[in-house]
Amino acid sequence: MSITGADAAVQSAATEAMISLVGSLADNKAALGRRYAEWAVSAPTLESAVAAAAMAQDELGHSRSTYPVLKALGAAPAEDARFGGDRRLAMLDAELADWTAAVAANLLVDGVLTTFVAACVDSSVSAMAQRAKKILQEEGSHRVHAEAWARRLCRAGEAQQRLLVQRLRETWEQAGRWTGPPDDPGVRAAVAAGMVSGDAQAQRSLVRNWLRDLLAAEGITLELDEPVDFSRWDRERRRWE
Repeated sequence: MSITGADAAVQSAATEAMISLVGSLADNKAALGRRYAEWAVSAPTLESAVAAAAMAQDELGHSRSTYPVLKALGAAPAEDARFGGDRRLAMLDAELADWTAAVAANLLVDGVLTTFVAACVDSSVSAMAQRAKKILQEEGSHRVHAEAWARRLCRAGEAQQRLLVQRLRETWEQAGRWTGPPDDPGVRAAVAAGMVSGDAQAQRSLVRNWLRDLLAAEGITLELDEPVDFSRWDRERRRWE
């Protein structure tokens, strides 16, 4: 294969990886928005109910504004993409089990997706870079909400602490695999092409370290593992079955 042919193959792998990531990002944001909306009438406090409604609106808006990036990558979204496709985490298929699970999703699902968006701020895919900047402006309040509730639950007694750690581990099992295996050639090609600034493992490390330090300040020790088993990971839908 000539150098030109090799370069074309790498560019194709990078583009395919970005199509997968961006399409799944939009689908997951649509699903996460619906899961947040379900807590707009049942959150434990009026303040958190209002916050859930606002975050739901944000996520649904981010989803709709992200689908057009697929066209810029050469892959037109499905006709019904504005309703959210099925390239989402399995845990978002149905209602979250309880408020602690919702907080865990706020921390880790929202956190993983936002970390990817942040890695696209200087993307060579200009359409994604533009949307990333706007999305990050609105995601700041989501992080504030997640951190505040994490601290609150950590201070609510041992039983609640154990439940929070359980929900975080359950959530990480799925959210932690969203960016894919550490040796994913497509994601590495996307990094090399300047489409995204960090590979799968680097993005996960940012989330793991942030959560570890957040909980450590409350006296809770939690080290989320770097995923190594991707045997049940659906590459097409970017989800752990």
